[in-house]
Amino acid sequence: VTFNVAFNVTLQHRTALRAGEEPRCMSWQTVGTKGRWTPSGCTRVGGDTLHSICACTHFSTFAILMAIHPITESFALTVVTYVGMSVSLVCLFLTIITFLLCRSLWSVSITLHLQLSICLFA
Repeated sequence: VTFNVAFNVTLQHRTALRAGEEPRCMSWQTVGTKGRWTPSGCTRVGGDTLHSICACTHFSTFAILMAIHPITESFALTVVTYVGMSVSLVCLFLTIITFLLCRSLWSVSITLHLQLSICLFA
């Protein structure tokens, strides 16, 4: 629903604004089966470090987005992610091998755990 006259929405920030941060009023726009945040139909008209006042011309889900600069990942985080994932996959593979080779352990519970492990590995 779009209106000819804008109405104000006051949103509270989770943390106080810091120097260099520029809050943007955004609304959720659904396109088909997907959605995205868009600034169309909403503009920031006031506020302080703890609140933002947005003038909007339609009903939607509103938010203040702060991350307007690209977020870079550190090299250490990438290494930890890949090492952790590799160790997890090796352990999961060993679990599957154990379930397959130890026939004396076979039961309905072990069969379900084996199927779950194979699904997680795939």
